[in-house]
Parts: sequence; C-alpha cells; structure tokens
Amino acid sequence: MIVEWKPREEDLRDHVPFCFVAETSNLYQSEMRCVIVMVETNIIVPNVTCHENTMTVIIPKTPNNELFEHNFRLNDPQCLVSSDLTHLIASVGYNSCGTETVETDTHIVFRNRMTSFDDINGVITRKHNIVITFNCSFPKNSRLSASFHPQKLLYEFEEAGFGNFAYKFQFYADDRFVALVTDFPVDVVLRELLYMEIQVSSTVPNVQLFVESCKATPHDDSNDPVFYDIIKNGCEKDDTLVVYPGTRTQYRFSLEAFAFIGHYEEVYISCTVILCKDDDLNARCYKGCITDGYRRRRSLASESQQHFISQGPLRMKRQSPSNAVEITSLNMNTLVIALSAVVIVALVAVIAHTYMKRARTTGYERLQTEDF
Repeated sequence: MIVEWKPREEDLRDHVPFCFVAETSNLYQSEMRCVIVMVETNIIVPNVTCHENTMTVIIPKTPNNELFEHNFRLNDPQCLVSSDLTHLIASVGYNSCGTETVETDTHIVFRNRMTSFDDINGVITRKHNIVITFNCSFPKNSRLSASFHPQKLLYEFEEAGFGNFAYKFQFYADDRFVALVTDFPVDVVLRELLYMEIQVSSTVPNVQLFVESCKATPHDDSNDPVFYDIIKNGCEKDDTLVVYPGTRTQYRFSLEAFAFIGHYEEVYISCTVILCKDDDLNARCYKGCITDGYRRRRSLASESQQHFISQGPLRMKRQSPSNAVEITSLNMNTLVIALSAVVIVALVAVIAHTYMKRARTTGYERLQTEDF
C-alpha cells in the first residue's frame, strides 16, 4: 500500500506521529500501525560505499542541510565522525562502533547512524538533533558462499588529513613473515606460536602506525563480554607476546595459542589501530604504554580516529579417537609395567627373607644332653 501525507508549515522541525490501519475488501482490518515523521526542509542522502569489511559514508556540507553547526558520532558514542570544511566522513566496520545486523529472508543488512551532539558531556541542548541512518545490504547467498573463506583481506578508510588508507591484518607461518596463512579457520594446538602482522598503506606519506590495543574474543565481536587482553593502552599484557622489528607502517608480533575456558571452539583477534603523522611527537603513536588512568585527547591534525580491525577464527585442533586410544593404551601398559615391577620386588623380598632365615638356622647343630 502507498500512504500519502502532506505536512503543514507549523510541522517543520517537529516529530509528528502518523497512524493508520489497512482494510480489505472483506472488511478485515489490520492492527493500527504508527510511524514518527521528522519534518525537515530537505533530505540528507549519504553517499555510502560498501567494502568487504567496512562501509564508508561521505556527506557534503551545504548551507541547506546546516551540517556546519553540528558534531556527529555513531551508535557507539566513542566513535566520532571526521569532518573537514566541506564533508562529513565516517568509515566503520561491520562489527564495530555499534553497527547493527538485521537479517531478512534474502539479505543481511549492516546498519549504523550518525547522531549530532553539541557537547559530549553536555546535559542540555538548544539545537535540533540530526540523525542520518546509513546501511550496507548483502544478498545472503553471496555472504554464505564467502563465509567458507572468512579471511578478511583489507580494511579501507578515508579520513580528513589522512586521505585514503587501508589496513591488512594477516597470519604468517613463521617469524620470517613471508609465507601467508590463507586457509581459515586456522587449526592450531595449544601453545603453538602464532605470527601476525598489521600493515597500513596510505596515500599520505610519512605516517606512523600504532597498535593501541589487541584482545581476543570467542566470537567475531569486539564488544563480546568474554575477552582476553593481549595489548591494552599500548602496554603488553600477555606474557608470551613478542614484538618483532618492522617498518613504521608495520607491526609484527607473536604469541602462544590458547583457548577460552568453557564451550568455546574459536578465537578471534581484534585490534584498535591509529595512524599518526611523523612530525608531531605529541601524537598518541609516540607515547607508547600509558596507564589505565590516562585520558587520551585526540590531536585532530596529527592522528586519525581509532579504527577496529579483526582476524580469525583460530580453532583448537581436536584430539582424534585413534590418538586417544593410543594414549589410553600407553597409560594402561605403563600401569601394568609398574604393577609388575612392584610384584617382582615383593617376590624378591620374600625369597630373600626366607633364604636368610634358613641360612641362620643351618649354621647351628643340636647337641646331646650328655655333652654338657
């Protein structure tokens, strides 16, 4: 059905409830449906580009849409929207910054929204809120076929002052960082060394990559309540973590494989990364490890936003039944050998005791009574 409704002039800048019912030719009526209509003088249409793992939104600023007057953030208030003199720009991962996943019969939709604010710590406002919703939709068939090879190849972003840049998060076979691991999930055994590299390529020269945090989760969700910190605020938290020398745009590290306690079969690694310009030593990239009480103030001109990237899954190898039989058999053989040894020692002790007793008895002669 198509419903038409014309707002009045006094409805401008207001939220108007609009309710309706549907009636069939047989006089059956639906339940009442209501929507809230926000009346504006113009419609803001975001330009959205959907990548494999991220969506990029670019919105031009014009006098008509009044975007000059506002700051914006995403569903997660910690994820702010970049802006320059002419555009609003946001790049967001499908599993970060509060992105919502909606599933229909035919598509999977990833949805987020820009919301205006005056002061992040403010209590009141005298400006109308602006909400700009954007989404990326993928047919289920293509997403399902791609899920058999869930390696994430590239995270692409665009940001004022840093141009276009992309992160790669990859696993390697050894500490030479030459042979890529491309088959996912990656089957590993406990305490096996895992070699990883985060690399950035940027259209802006003289930039520095900084990995501020990395954590492991049992699901591909950086906000999973079950997690394990590997790096936090630039500080190494895992005892097995080793960082290898690299270039200014590379971060190479390794750690021993582990599993989450409980009914979890997989491990994902997600990291927060920042890009800084080389000429500002006060930028976050050059501060290294900081304490938990430190409140970071972003240097807008010298460092990018925090971006979330992830890779995985890692899957612990299951013990095969044949191995279990071999181990059980080995344990039983060991037990039999041990018990046999105990029995043999006991028999030797009994024989030795009997022999010594006989020897003592054989050393004496019975004398006749008259010999005394």
